[in-house]
Amino acid sequence: RAKVRQLAEAGVDVIKLIDQDQMTMDEVRAVVDEAHEHGLTVAAHGHRPEEILRGLKAGVDCFEHTGLATAPRYPDEVIEAIRARTAQMNLGPLFWTPTIEGLFNYEYVRDNPEMLDDPSWHVGLTPDIIADIRASIRNPDRLPYFQITPQRRPTLKTKFDQLREAGVTLLIGTDSGIPMKFHSQSTWNELDIWVRELGVDPMEAIRAATYWPSVLMKVSDDVGTISEGKYADIIAVRGDVLRYINLLRDVDIVVKHGKRYK
Repeated sequence: RAKVRQLAEAGVDVIKLIDQDQMTMDEVRAVVDEAHEHGLTVAAHGHRPEEILRGLKAGVDCFEHTGLATAPRYPDEVIEAIRARTAQMNLGPLFWTPTIEGLFNYEYVRDNPEMLDDPSWHVGLTPDIIADIRASIRNPDRLPYFQITPQRRPTLKTKFDQLREAGVTLLIGTDSGIPMKFHSQSTWNELDIWVRELGVDPMEAIRAATYWPSVLMKVSDDVGTISEGKYADIIAVRGDVLRYINLLRDVDIVVKHGKRYK
């Protein structure tokens, strides 16, 4: 509780739990309860079944990721617990950020590494950092991080569908910073995977990237939709993203708080 209070006083917006299956239940509850007393959102890793179950018992607001293992689906016990939580409408939505585009796209990027030459990820980095990152991804097929990804990839759609059917509110988010996944590319890639590989309606995917995150972060009065009285935070692209979601790769107009930057 003292650590959460310290973070709250420092001005953080979110408390993140990881490996909560290696904490006592009292410790998990203490973190979540103290964070909520300070009006903070609590996100938690959702890799392992017991991580999820403990997070649900403690009342976390959002889970992240879809598991590190190659298990073909979530266990029934986990799905039943998720359904029990989403059925409690008075608690509001249970949010989940799958962060799966890096896994879906790994084999393509591995086999087509010229994608890594896109200079957009260089912005804001010094030459020595750029050189260091280049060296770290020189052999994409040898990266330990992705060794079991080809076995994990076939499980992702099943788990994604399980979460949707269990009633969670899915959010667009990325695991940018993992090898070969850069912030400049990951968000549109996540939207593209949802629509192209997972059959999500494009408008549903867009809302998962705009409106629903604003609800989770308790800022929907200011951002999240293009509505009177809200900040004019807008992007625009040439073409119909409801037919071609990958048009989001090339943003033509950027407006933030009413000021056009591009």
